[in-house]
Amino acid sequence: MAELIIVPEAQMLTENQWSHLRDARLAALTESPGEFLSSYQRESTYGEREWRAEFSRGQWAIAFAEGRTVGLLGATWGLRTPAHECYLEYMWVSPGFRRCGIASTLIRLVLESLRDSGVAVAWLWIFDDNEPARRLYESCGFVSTNEKQPIPGDGTRHEERMTISLRPAPGN
Repeated sequence: MAELIIVPEAQMLTENQWSHLRDARLAALTESPGEFLSSYQRESTYGEREWRAEFSRGQWAIAFAEGRTVGLLGATWGLRTPAHECYLEYMWVSPGFRRCGIASTLIRLVLESLRDSGVAVAWLWIFDDNEPARRLYESCGFVSTNEKQPIPGDGTRHEERMTISLRPAPGN
């Protein structure tokens, strides 16, 4: 008998879909608590106002499969982020769906949306001991800046900055 293949769908969220961001983020914090700088205990107390404020910080993509959210990626702007740059954060894929292309699909979707909106550079931070993430981002065109910073509250780990240019190469 042939194995059933589940093809996830990825989409950019609209403002009225803020609850999808909430659900995906809380699922990520539950399933992968050591991979984020926040916690389920903290973010589960957020109400609609806080989630809408979080949503307004950027663009959000989610992946669905089997009727549930199985992936999340955000592209956000901070107060000190130049208008032509964007910060990628909240990357998460549900453990049962890892290594089947969801993360790269989310990255491509978000980068395409950013490119279409005129963003020239996207960047992110990865934990220095997360080699699978490094390989994923490198396969999508990100390169290390060799800039590192300590993880707040953890003197043993650091994170490293990676970046990608969203402008076409000269002559293309």
